[in-house]
Amino acid sequence: MRKFLFFLWLLFVCLISAGANAISIIRDTEAEAWLTHAVRQIFGAAGLDPDNAEVVIVNDPSINAFVAGGQTIFIHTGLILKAQTPDELMFVLSHETGHIVGGHVTRGYQELKNAQTTALISTVIGGVLAVAGGRPDAGIAIMAGGQMSSVGLFTKYRQTEESSADRIAVDIMNKLGYSMKGFEGVMKSIKAEERLNRQSEYSYLRTHPMTQTRVAELERFLKSSKPVHQDLSFDLMRAKLYGFLELPEKTFKLYSGNTLPDLYARAIANYRKNDFKKAFQILDDLLLKQPDNPYFHELKGQLFFETGKLKEAAENYKKAFELKSDSGLIALSYAQVLLEIGGIANARKAEDLLHYVVQEDIDSTFGWQLLAKAYHGQKKSLNADYAMVEYFRALGTPVGLEQAKKRAQKIKDSFPKNSITYQRLQDILEVQQSL
Repeated sequence: MRKFLFFLWLLFVCLISAGANAISIIRDTEAEAWLTHAVRQIFGAAGLDPDNAEVVIVNDPSINAFVAGGQTIFIHTGLILKAQTPDELMFVLSHETGHIVGGHVTRGYQELKNAQTTALISTVIGGVLAVAGGRPDAGIAIMAGGQMSSVGLFTKYRQTEESSADRIAVDIMNKLGYSMKGFEGVMKSIKAEERLNRQSEYSYLRTHPMTQTRVAELERFLKSSKPVHQDLSFDLMRAKLYGFLELPEKTFKLYSGNTLPDLYARAIANYRKNDFKKAFQILDDLLLKQPDNPYFHELKGQLFFETGKLKEAAENYKKAFELKSDSGLIALSYAQVLLEIGGIANARKAEDLLHYVVQEDIDSTFGWQLLAKAYHGQKKSLNADYAMVEYFRALGTPVGLEQAKKRAQKIKDSFPKNSITYQRLQDILEVQQSL
């Protein structure tokens, strides 16, 4: 029952009709870097540990963001693409941080339980009246009334916590020097979406109930608001996401100028239309303007890889990783290309890269899979077997976990008992036996 109630809380907050498993996550080095840097700034201003900042990008065209426990902020691609200035994203991220500071997810779970108790009592009374009293109309009325009452109780709580998060967001924006015009921009986008999709179950306003009092409270800060920020890295991030997520025709229409974001978006749109020649021409132009942009090299590496030019792909991924050596995603792509080229030397390089990848993300299934391949390329079969144990564990499925257990039992005693690998395999077995 507790798990069911918590799921309903997430459902109410996120309004994801098929449940948490329906969330579609996208990974992008450039977008994650910008958003994580922003949230670290915000966490610091809010008195939270910046090292705990984590942002997950949800591939959904609606304008929304939410926290669902812990200190992870989920942000929809629709919100990123609709934002015209970094101040707009900073306001929303600051607002969501306000929920974390206020502990609203945990308290909201208790409020949901209270609201559900009200609904349950009304449902039981209504059911008894309908059956025993022969008055189905009265029974239905009481049940409906109870449901509306429970929604009212919870909505009232939601509005209170939203106001609290607003106040924290205003304080954060002022500390960091961002403009409250970001709030104004977000509201314009939300209202535009509401007019287009009045029945949208993913509406930001449904998950973040607004009142005139809340709007008035925030709008008073606009009178003395600073100018909005100009940020090329923000514009490039948006251009990249737009190029990959929207139809090429829409990209060509919106990004028709000669700025760096225009060129970046059009390079991606041409790539998606399989016009690789034009995409390479634009990328070469971009690299002449910004030769040390890791994301331009990363994209060029991707294009070379998909056109079968592995040596050129490896060169560009190497350059990208040199410029952005903290990116596990670039390291993963670079390692993949090296393994496709083949050879012991490349397998050794790939192994080093993949050690970094799985240290950064222990649940990277593709990272463990490639690491097993890198070990095989060096004839390290036992290490490859261990990597596959981790691969199946990271899958997290019943079949995967069973495979991890069987493989761990088979190879565990082949490693010295004082080795890190032996202890790791022992831990995996103990966890599986406790489930």
